[in-house]
Amino acid sequence: MRSWVVAVVVVVLAVAAVVGYLSLTYVKPASVYVYMSDKPTQVQHLYITVSSIMLHNEASGQWYTCSNSTISLDLAQLTSTSQLVAKCNPPNGTYNLIFLGISSVKAVVNGQTYDCTVPSGVVKVPLEPQPIVINGTVYNINVDMGMVSNVNLTGNGKCIVKPVVKATTSKR
Repeated sequence: MRSWVVAVVVVVLAVAAVVGYLSLTYVKPASVYVYMSDKPTQVQHLYITVSSIMLHNEASGQWYTCSNSTISLDLAQLTSTSQLVAKCNPPNGTYNLIFLGISSVKAVVNGQTYDCTVPSGVVKVPLEPQPIVINGTVYNINVDMGMVSNVNLTGNGKCIVKPVVKATTSKR
């Protein structure tokens, strides 16, 4: 009888140890939601196509691809709202930058459409007010593109957009 009680105690302790270990080492998956918005201006439409969104892992220096899908939107329509453009589940770590690959920009000013360029075709922005720590936490990142108010039409019909981008984070 006594050996039976000892066996039950050993099994209970083993199960408790396994459950305790799993609860300390298991981290629920985290999510990051990326939104875009912009401020109002005289530009009627600013069509932007984003071809990639990545997050920079501060410790490893590696870039995590959040989206390689082509996303097209009219930033002039996002002056008092934001639009979800990507959701991803990056591995645990601290992320301090967001990268946007911009493949095309078209501006409509006074009814005329212009093909625009963005210097370097990419935007890298620090996450504010501080980097996000992915460890089972869900975050929103709002990327205020600051492009609509920075459309420069040159005298020779060229259009250059110099974005002043801000990326703010909040826990969901």
